[in-house]
Amino acid sequence: MPREIIKKSLYEIYHRLPIVQKLEVEWGFVIFLILFWAFGFHKIEGWRYLDALYFTSSTITTVGYGDFTPKEDLGKILAIFYQLTAIPIFLYTATLLLERRIVHEDD
Repeated sequence: MPREIIKKSLYEIYHRLPIVQKLEVEWGFVIFLILFWAFGFHKIEGWRYLDALYFTSSTITTVGYGDFTPKEDLGKILAIFYQLTAIPIFLYTATLLLERRIVHEDD
């Protein structure tokens, strides 16, 4: 029961936030995801931190140059989970940014 109350409360708090504050929360989360997953790729694939950061940022934006690809099986599994979680969150954040621009232009 308390878990449902907390979940409902967080949902209500988030959806009552102005769009600018939602963007701050979402961009913070996107940056956290990029850094977190970059650390994982650094450890599993043995890439330098900069290379892992480059891979995660190009993947989350769906650019994917292909110059860095996971070679280890665990790295490939990590890449699948990263793509399935981080890309939708990034796209939602980009949608919020566009929404803010549209609302701001209407003012």
